[in-house]
Amino acid sequence: MAPPKPGVIPLRPLNLGEVLDGAFQAARRNGKAMFGSAVIFQVVAAAVTLVVMAVGFGQVGLSLMNGGYFAEASSEPSAEALDSLLGSVLPVLAGLVVVQFLSVLAQMVLQGALVIPVLRATLNRTTSFGQMWRLARPRVPSLLGLALLYTAAGLVAMALYGGILVGIIFAVGGVNSGGGALAAVGLGILLSLPFLAAGIWVSIKLLLAPAAIVCENLGVVAALKRSWQLTQQNWWRTFGITALAAVIASVIAGIVSAPVGILLSLLVPLMVPNPGTEQVLTQMWITQGISGLVGALVGAVTLAFQSGVMALIYVDLRMRRDGFDVILLKEAESGTDDGAIPGNVPASPSSAAGFSGPYPPAGYPGA
Repeated sequence: MAPPKPGVIPLRPLNLGEVLDGAFQAARRNGKAMFGSAVIFQVVAAAVTLVVMAVGFGQVGLSLMNGGYFAEASSEPSAEALDSLLGSVLPVLAGLVVVQFLSVLAQMVLQGALVIPVLRATLNRTTSFGQMWRLARPRVPSLLGLALLYTAAGLVAMALYGGILVGIIFAVGGVNSGGGALAAVGLGILLSLPFLAAGIWVSIKLLLAPAAIVCENLGVVAALKRSWQLTQQNWWRTFGITALAAVIASVIAGIVSAPVGILLSLLVPLMVPNPGTEQVLTQMWITQGISGLVGALVGAVTLAFQSGVMALIYVDLRMRRDGFDVILLKEAESGTDDGAIPGNVPASPSSAAGFSGPYPPAGYPGA
């Protein structure tokens, strides 16, 4: 007898096609919650980045094009001009770093929130925009903490890589000669390979931490441990599905973005046949603005899809390890939508803060 399928997936361990198809279906059924939230995030991030660049680099670019940093057209810039240029560029770069940092925090919160409509879609329950964020609100601090931890770990890894590379370069005699510079480049590439491999391995092991925070009411450290446990003996499968989803998202983005870029490169120059300096900058910012808007819309689709894939990998691994399909089936048989996250049960007594009653609750594996 076929397993029950009340929503976007059958309630049993999933195969690759069911994960990908379920992610698309969940996003389609909850368009306002998933696509709407992703579009808002992508558009705001793109707009703020464009404004910072336009305000910061606009005057600098105009001065460069007019020769403002050169004493004469054929001369090199003076030390004072270089200091002025550096003083103009550094605040803009700092602003872009801040914008990128805030985008990382917001994206982690969004990624965790998007798990909610996917999990509810497994029981054929739709989720509105407001309902998704009401359910996600209590978990926002933990998601922000997770994002900060990931950022700190990334900075430590980059500092470690840079320190090791500089130490090796000085140990072999520096980069004063052409051969030394070439050797430094080769060492940098070779040294990056183990760091890249370790980063991919750890990122897959911790992939499910946002879903664990939202669905199991776990703290940051407990969610990392939970993700590590769920991916145990399933690393290659998780990596393969995640990589394939990334390839599909990249193909979708390329199919939409490439024609738009080509069209803009052909149409924008026709608007001003003989542009001056200011018109050239205006054309550039118009092109960047349209490209950013299209990129934000495409990015919203790919973000919703990839978050859905991550959520269904989490559901699949819990069904394989915890009998999560039994819990979902019991909730599906009730026939009522209580407006909550399905199976929102702590994974262990130590993480059951605020949970009352016998542990595990009735219907949970081991009860």
